[in-house]
Amino acid sequence: MTTDAPSREPGPRWELPDILHVRIKRIRYRPPKRRYFESYLATYSEAVEFLVETNGPFPMRALSPVLYVGDVAVTENEGVRGNVYRFLAFEFDQLEKGAPISLGWPGQPEEQRGESKFRYEL
Repeated sequence: MTTDAPSREPGPRWELPDILHVRIKRIRYRPPKRRYFESYLATYSEAVEFLVETNGPFPMRALSPVLYVGDVAVTENEGVRGNVYRFLAFEFDQLEKGAPISLGWPGQPEEQRGESKFRYEL
């Protein structure tokens, strides 16, 4: 039996929605209480929060989309409501003022990420 090798390129069904709006602010962070383990995030008390509104939902797959701020991948995220998502950056000293903000998949080259008009400005 033969099978085609899966493509490493995201196809149309993995396309991410466009960013409509981004609100950025520094917040106090309180990690969620865990019963059986402690998350590495428990060491942080502050974060930069990105509230990202998109023109559609994120596609369902095993990996979550990443918010890129320049070349920095902001991976911690959760759905807030509808097409609004919260991304949290804990190593915010790595974020460069004026860096472009885009959505992509983990490890995706810059030229394949969705472009947006938004830039990092705290």
